[in-house]
Amino acid sequence: MKNLFFEEISKYNPSKKFTVPKGGSTAPFDFEWLIANKNTGPKGYSVSSARKKWNAVFLLCLMLTIFLIYIVRAVNLQLINHDKYSILANNNKTRKSHIIAERGVIYDRNGIVLARNNPSFALELNLSFCSTEYICDQILTKVNSYLTEKIEKEKVLAEINSGKASVIIAQGLQRSDILEIEANLYQMPGVSVAVYPIRNYEFGPTFAHVLGYVGLDDKSVQPKVVGKSGIEAFYDETLSGIPGNTIIEVDSSGKNFVTIAREDALPGRNLVTFLDVDLQNKAHELLKIAVEEKKATAGAIVAQDPQTGGVLALVSYPSFDSNKLVEGLSTDEYNSMQEDKSFPFFNRVISAAYPPGSTFKMVTASAGLHEGTITPRTIVFDPGYLQVGSYIFKNWKEGGHGDVNLQRALQVSNDTYFYTVGGGFGDVKGVGIKSLAEWAKKFGYGSLTGIDMWGEVKGHMPDGTGRDWYLGDTYITSIGQGDVLATPLQVNNVTAYFANGGYLMKPRVVQGIQGVKEYETEILSQSLISKSEYETIREGMKMAVEPGGTGYPLFDFPIRHKGIELAGKTGTSEYIDSAGEDKTHAWFTVFGPYDNANIALTVFLEGGGSGSDDAGPIAKELLDVWFAE
Repeated sequence: MKNLFFEEISKYNPSKKFTVPKGGSTAPFDFEWLIANKNTGPKGYSVSSARKKWNAVFLLCLMLTIFLIYIVRAVNLQLINHDKYSILANNNKTRKSHIIAERGVIYDRNGIVLARNNPSFALELNLSFCSTEYICDQILTKVNSYLTEKIEKEKVLAEINSGKASVIIAQGLQRSDILEIEANLYQMPGVSVAVYPIRNYEFGPTFAHVLGYVGLDDKSVQPKVVGKSGIEAFYDETLSGIPGNTIIEVDSSGKNFVTIAREDALPGRNLVTFLDVDLQNKAHELLKIAVEEKKATAGAIVAQDPQTGGVLALVSYPSFDSNKLVEGLSTDEYNSMQEDKSFPFFNRVISAAYPPGSTFKMVTASAGLHEGTITPRTIVFDPGYLQVGSYIFKNWKEGGHGDVNLQRALQVSNDTYFYTVGGGFGDVKGVGIKSLAEWAKKFGYGSLTGIDMWGEVKGHMPDGTGRDWYLGDTYITSIGQGDVLATPLQVNNVTAYFANGGYLMKPRVVQGIQGVKEYETEILSQSLISKSEYETIREGMKMAVEPGGTGYPLFDFPIRHKGIELAGKTGTSEYIDSAGEDKTHAWFTVFGPYDNANIALTVFLEGGGSGSDDAGPIAKELLDVWFAE
């Protein structure tokens, strides 16, 4: 039987009328009519057929919607988040291994290596694989199963949300250590082997404060070795190279791999220093003995070439072993070092300031001569003290030195003479605290020397302001006591001034970059006093290390060293320790040869007794080493 309904529709012409059978109207037949009349359509026509048609339309729309969703998803994957998903995909088949650049080598003045790099490997963990602490813990547990020295999991877990891309989890590994690990990396997702040259310091604790040490940069997204202290930190950009990397592709098992890209690291530049290995080693040895034998609680030694300001030796004791820090300390070991009450990390040459004692008297002498307060012939009688009203200011020697002029006062380190020059007494007006402070600052007191190391402090030079100031304060300031504070480097730089013809030099540890450039010497100030004033003070310093002077350990030096003459100054500064006991610091500063100096040396012993008895013998032994060369 024919389906009259669809047959008629196929013939449908909206402009043509036809007669609807039995009871229908003669209006033109169209879909609007069909829909309006629903189940009351013409006899023989099926409305359910129209519904089938609309079901087909709905199905088509649904298919179009699904297709559009697919298109949007594809755009999101391929364009908007392409980089993200590309990385995730590549991580499943590639591994990126960082190549940390070798740092430049550091040499002493004679070409002896002070810091070099030893070949080694490290394990690097891509933190994107540590989506949870549990997953990270599982990875680290697997890694630890191959290591003799286990990873401290807590340290690594603390880095998960640090924002870093990856972290070094083990270092200082040799080829034999990583063979089994490399063969099983497929069991440790996110772990890769990195080339990691490890820094080696040839003389360990001896050069720790001046060279410093290196470590991983806490702020870097990728593992990066940086200088943490000393010249390693100051010259970090010069010593650091440019890191490289290797990308390898692994198969589905994760066992077999092939290198698909490699970018070699570029090494850093080498540095040549002014440091002298023999002098540095001896200085460290002597300070260590002094502290271990309880002659001092700590100490510092610094030596410079007066002509350039170059640092020949810089030792602070107690010290630490830079190699242990590079190799990696456990949390307990590091905390133990930090809590050590001897403060081994503290660089006492540049970061600690102490009363300079009688080594300050060259400044007071310069101020007195240049201001016209005294002349080289001015005589002051010393009965062993200076009395103002009911206040008595003692000379260090009971009974005094009698009549003394400036050179004699420097020779025997007479306190009464310098009280008079600084604050005035009798016919001598005195320089006064404000003028004395200005002169001290000209010589670098209360200012940074500008040495090429971080952590230097200014010390302190009082000028009579900030508190009630009395004549007695000026007296004790004139002999380097009271509120005057100076670093051993500042004291030595003044000694170098009287050694080189009157130039206050900027101290420098590094001579230059090997094969690239040599740094120029810098003069901070010059000709602060007249030539005659300068020579008067120098002569007094020379007398101090000759018979009759306080620097008696050096009396026979010219005899033992072919007539080499020296000049120097002793110092003993008083302080009260934490237990409330009266103690003294010991100072000895010296230069030589007298007419053409090539070394200025300062020895400081914290709580170490007297300059003559305790610091002097150390200076003597160091000068023996220096001039033996």
